Parts: sequence; structure tokens; C-alpha cells
Amino acid sequence: MSETELIDISNTRLAIEINNKILTKAFENARALSSKLIAIVIGTKPDFYKQAPLIREVIDNDIPAIVIDTGQHFDDLVGFGIKEFHINEHVACNLKIRGDLVEKASDLIIKFAKFGRICKMRFPRVGVVPIVHGDTLVAGIAPLAWVFGLGHKVAQNEAGLRSMAPIAIKDLRVNSVPSHQDIESFADRQFNGKWFLAREEPYPEQIDTWICSCGTQYFFAPVELNKRNLIREGYPEDSIHVVGNSIVDAINLKRREKPHQSIFDLYPRTEVGDWIRVDIHRRENLTKVRFYAIIEGITDIVKLGYKVLFIKLNATQYALDAYGLGTKLDKLADLYPDNFIQTPLWKEYGHVVEFLDSGHCWAELTDSGSMQEELMYFPNVSSLTVRLNTDRPETIFQAKNNILVPPINHVWITQFVKAARSERLGALLKNKWPMYGQPGQVSKNIIKIIKDHIIKEDDNPWFHHRLKLWKDYDNLEYL
Repeated sequence: MSETELIDISNTRLAIEINNKILTKAFENARALSSKLIAIVIGTKPDFYKQAPLIREVIDNDIPAIVIDTGQHFDDLVGFGIKEFHINEHVACNLKIRGDLVEKASDLIIKFAKFGRICKMRFPRVGVVPIVHGDTLVAGIAPLAWVFGLGHKVAQNEAGLRSMAPIAIKDLRVNSVPSHQDIESFADRQFNGKWFLAREEPYPEQIDTWICSCGTQYFFAPVELNKRNLIREGYPEDSIHVVGNSIVDAINLKRREKPHQSIFDLYPRTEVGDWIRVDIHRRENLTKVRFYAIIEGITDIVKLGYKVLFIKLNATQYALDAYGLGTKLDKLADLYPDNFIQTPLWKEYGHVVEFLDSGHCWAELTDSGSMQEELMYFPNVSSLTVRLNTDRPETIFQAKNNILVPPINHVWITQFVKAARSERLGALLKNKWPMYGQPGQVSKNIIKIIKDHIIKEDDNPWFHHRLKLWKDYDNLEYL
């Protein structure tokens, strides 16, 4: 081997795809109105349905806007939300991001900045404000690209998500076998005890949301807790707006726009009885101890007579294959065909809404962040969050409509499922508080802020602007 070596690392870099018709029309509209252009950014499945109501409101209010799609969810299954919510007709740029986590991140920072510079070169008099969402990789990397590439910051929908855990979590022991009383006590300490910041998980989402805040100028926070998180970290209070969560608007849209084919046509057995819907995919839950505990717990509750609908996401299937547990679930399905069903990821978000509304789902056993929010709006479905911490802690210690189910061994999972059927805990979990806003209203709240504070105001990253000492707009080209 020679002393030096050249290695080509550009194999993931596909060309950016720009729709010049959509792009030019939006910029000309912005120029005519002396307005900034809003660029709503989507990348992953949650972005599609949480940003979709905002896209509709922006268009309906004649605000100059485009959609930037990172293109990382490009197949017909995980990327179907773009079609489902009719987003594709507004996409001005597809960045065609590909690869693993680090390849996507490096691809995104270069391409996102490149697209911004193309816009600046072609339409130099129109400012662009991207709106990213939540705690995805896109939210973490796109603001860095915009700050480093153009010297400006972004807006963030669903800002201020910070993970917390109850103090009670520190008392757990791996081999403990909890009684019903232990479960009740642990639940009470979640609802009424003290909590602390626990930033390690979810990975990499907690990293993404913290990074995103650094590159954000306009924060759209779901609840007051998110606002307090950001103020504690030093972000200006007048830049943080509590608006609710746009997921409630997405649920509202899907309740009015039924799927073309019912979920019960696809899986007829789910129309009989009361089911627990299970979706597990977080990286931390796919580690060996946790994943074995989850699979053993699911096996236990099926054998006890509970009906379980198990959704196999891509990451879930990977873990099943890696640990050789797929055959265990296949045998479970053969032995208990009336109680255990496995399905791939559901293509349409409308199917999720339909099933949760149907009366045939009494609980969701999940590690999804978004599902903890969504389940606040399904009064007959208990939220059982299989995690050691949560970035939606307000659903537990404020609303008391969610509970952490620690995946330390299978008994904890089994006992929590039993307790969720009990009169006391079951009633609490079903006594829903719509703390994320009223359906149809959240995106309107964001639009008002866009009109009042974003499309006409000057934005600049310098501290002398914030202090109102003077204003200047001579950002040097090295930015």
C-alpha cells in the first residue's frame, strides 16, 4: 500500500432537482408583495403530516412560499405522505439526500446551503426564511447550513423539545419483579413526583433539537414547558411563540379526508375485538436488553389473552433479524392467530387515524415521540410509552394522559399493560386533555406570527440588532 491514498467519498451526492416554474412563481410573488419567501422544509414521515397543515395555511393565505424536500424518504412506502397530503405540487427543490446518518448529514449541509445560495444569486432582493420541523436530522442540520452558508437563521415548528425523566426512574433495578402495587406507586411518582433533564435519548433526535435551536430565530413552541426550556437556555423570550402542535391539524385533516381503502379491508381481523397497537423503532430500544424485554413482554401479553397488532418498521425488522427473534414472533402468530397480527409500516397516516378512532384499539404501546402527542386526541386509546425518558414529559406530569413503561425486563411491560386496564390508571390515561391546541387552529396561530413578525421584519444574526443599537445589512460575502 502506498504512503498516501485518495478515497472518493462523493458516491451519495446526487444532483439537486429544482422545479424552476414553482420557484420563479413564488419568488416573483414575494418580490411583488415586498415580502420574504417562506420555505417549508420536509424530510421524514413525521414532517409530511405535521408540516402539511402549515403548507395548506400558507398557500390559502397567499403568503409567498415553497416546499424544500430533502428527498431522504423517497420510496413509495415511507415517502407516501407527500402524495397523501398533496405536498408534491408545491415542492420547488428536492435535495436528493441519501446514505447513512453521517452521509445524510454531510449531504444535507452542503446541498441546503447550495440551494440557498442559488436563490440568493437568482433573486437577490428577496429574503428566504426556512421553517424546519421538530427534532429530525433535517431540523439539526438545515439551520447550520443556512447560518454557515447565508448568515441567517431559520424558524422551527415544534421547538423546545427537551427530554426529561422522573426521579423515580433512578430506583429501578434490572431484575426487579414489580407487583401491581409497585406499578401504581411508580405511576404516581411519574404523575406527581419530580423530574430531571435526561438528554441522552432519544438518539439522535435530542442532539438534533438542541442544535436546531442554535440556528433558529423564530421558535414555534407547542406548550409553555417548551418555551421555558428555551428561555432557560438563553433564547430571547420575544422570539418564542407558544402555538400548540400542528399534529392536531393533521389529525383533523385526516378525519375529514378518509383513506381510499379502509385499514379494515387491508387487515380484516383487526375489526374484531380490542387491540393493543405496538410500534417500536427507537435506536435505544433496539439495543439487546431492551429489545429482548419488549419482545418477551409482547409474548407474555399475547399468551394472557390480549390482542396485539405489531407494526414492523424498517428498524424493527432489522433488530428482529439481527437478534434472530423474527421466528419467535412468527411462531406466536401461528399459535395465536386471533390474538397476534404482524404488519409492515402503514403507508397512509389516514389509516392510523382511522384505526385509533375505530373503537377497536384500546392502547398504543409505543416509543414514538409524536404518538405521545397524537394520542391526546384519541379519547379511547391509552398511551403506554416504552422508554426510560420522554421529550414530551408534559403529557405525563401535566396532562397525566401518558405513562412511561420502562423496558428493563418483560415483567414491567406485562404489568403495565394489566394496570392500564385497571379502573384507576385506565381512567386517568383516557381522561384526555387537548393541551396541544384545538384542531384547525394551530397552523392559523403560526400563520399569524409569520404575517406579524416574519415576512416583513428584518432578520440579522448580530447582537447589536437585538440590542437595537443600530441596523446594517452589509453581511460580507464570506458568510
